[in-house]
Amino acid sequence: MINPLAGHTNSYHTYSHDEALAGIAAAGFKHVELSAVPGWTEHVDLDADKGELRRKLDGYGLEPVSLSGHSDLTTADGLEHGLKAVRWAGEYGIPIVNTAVGGHQSADENESAFLGNINALADEAERAGVLIAPEIHGDIMASGEVTLPLLEKIGRDNVKINYDTANVVFYSGDSAVEDIPKVADQIAHVHLMDTTGG
Repeated sequence: MINPLAGHTNSYHTYSHDEALAGIAAAGFKHVELSAVPGWTEHVDLDADKGELRRKLDGYGLEPVSLSGHSDLTTADGLEHGLKAVRWAGEYGIPIVNTAVGGHQSADENESAFLGNINALADEAERAGVLIAPEIHGDIMASGEVTLPLLEKIGRDNVKINYDTANVVFYSGDSAVEDIPKVADQIAHVHLMDTTGG
């Protein structure tokens, strides 16, 4: 299995989508993670023509490998965005949709509400042929070790981990080097970031 190294348009959070793609391509990347995160990085419009996006990505020589579709999966609105992101990714041919329990801000990480919604998202992802990868982020998924019992409760083969190497330090204080071996077989995607902590 090939694991491509991709630039993430969210790294260009304050820039336009074109500026993000241009920067990623100029840095030498051939693959990209696209961002469709409401209220945060809205580079991809899930209602827009996919053909236009394909032409744009082809122009930059970039192939999408994942979609960042983070939404607050503890809410009905967040679930609706997640369902839309999964359908969109399946139609586009993108195999992984990254998300987070409480969205990009993790404002309200209600585990029971999340568990009440994740199966509907997993069902839709199965129909679309997409993996869902909630990110190491916030309290409920502060580290891989903390996440394992949650994955067991979910019990779905198409729900894996998007491992963020900086978030594990920020939210749990753990080292990614020590934490990753505990969940390596559950990782579908990685956000490789550094952090100074704090």
